[in-house]
Amino acid sequence: MKLEILNVSSYWKTEMKQKYFQLYEENSKLVVLFPGKNFPCDKPILHFAGTSALQSGFDLMILEYGYQAARTDLDVNELQRVIEDSHESVQRIISKYKQVVFISKSIGTIVAGEVHGKLEIPIQHIFLTPIKDTIYYINKFNGLVVYGTKDEVFSKEHANQINIDNVREVIEIPNANHALETHNVEESIEILSKLVRIYMEFLNK
Repeated sequence: MKLEILNVSSYWKTEMKQKYFQLYEENSKLVVLFPGKNFPCDKPILHFAGTSALQSGFDLMILEYGYQAARTDLDVNELQRVIEDSHESVQRIISKYKQVVFISKSIGTIVAGEVHGKLEIPIQHIFLTPIKDTIYYINKFNGLVVYGTKDEVFSKEHANQINIDNVREVIEIPNANHALETHNVEESIEILSKLVRIYMEFLNK
C-alpha cells in the first residue's frame, strides 16, 4: 500500500494535506471521507470507515478542509469555498476509478452531495448524521443514511422527509447523539462495532 500526501491550495491561504492511500496501481475502487464541521476524519466513526474501505479493497482519500488546515473556524457563508476546495482535491485522482463511494459526516454530507453534482459520475453514498439541508442530496443520490435517535440536529421528522424509494436504507441508532455516541462508553463501542458492520456490508455488496 502506498500513501501519498496531496498538497492542495485552499481559499484559506493554506495548503490542505489530503491523504491518499493506494492499495495497488490498477485499483478501480475508491472511497472518499468527508469530515464534519468540527469532526475530523481521525475520529473513530470516520477512522474505521476508512479502515473498512481499505480492508474491502478500496483506495482511500481522507479529506481535510481549508479552514481545518488553517486552524480556524468555519463561517457558514464560506461553505461554498469548502465545496470548491474539496472538488479540486477529489478531481485530481477520481478519473481512474470505476466504483466510487463517498462517506460523509454532518456538514460533510452537504459537501459530498455538491461535489458529486459537479463530477457528474456514478457515486454511492453513506450519509452519517446528515443535517436538514442534506435531505435534498439524499433524495437525489443513491445511498445509505445513518443517524441517532438522540441527534439534536437531525430528527425523526427530518428522516420522514426522505424518499425511501430513492435510498438504500435509513438506519436509526437508538440513543445515539450527533456524534453517534451515548454517555455510556460500552454502548458507544457497541455502536461503533455496528457501524463497522454497516460499512463492510455496504462496501462488499
